[in-house]
Amino acid sequence: MADANHRPQIFICYAHKDNENSDLEKRWLDRLLEHLGPFEAQQDLAIWSDEKIEMGSTWDEDIKATLQTAKAAVLLVSPSFLNSKYIRNGELPVLLQRAKEQSVVILPIILRPCALKDVIFKYPDPKTGPDELSLASFQGANSSSTALNSLPQYQQYKVLVSVAKRLRLVPANP
Repeated sequence: MADANHRPQIFICYAHKDNENSDLEKRWLDRLLEHLGPFEAQQDLAIWSDEKIEMGSTWDEDIKATLQTAKAAVLLVSPSFLNSKYIRNGELPVLLQRAKEQSVVILPIILRPCALKDVIFKYPDPKTGPDELSLASFQGANSSSTALNSLPQYQQYKVLVSVAKRLRLVPANP
């Protein structure tokens, strides 16, 4: 078990639309958190999503602060994710720059079929770059040809378990 003060911070990046379904099996953030929760409870990981923003907080500042301390980011990729201006302009430029300079682990999970290989993100500036890449450059938990929503439920669970196991290998803060 990691020391509670030295757990690796895991940032979950997702589009809200991918967690707003009345069908619980299509609430992807909730399903991922269910698999990560036990590791947070035993203090192996510190999981952060925007659901942890408290009432009265300045949400943009909370997100920006967490982006600076994250050791890994799980990207719940879908057409909604790729289309999110906030993710494109606020979250991904920071995460991609930190992945390049500080070895932050980027772990995409493909939720629904999307143009993953064709969408290019610029960073550190989301408009001018100068660096750019496709998220397909990162080895994902599943391939873009086998989106989670196309897999049988037991295979979906296997992917989510593999993500939880991989995140436990992320080094903690010194």
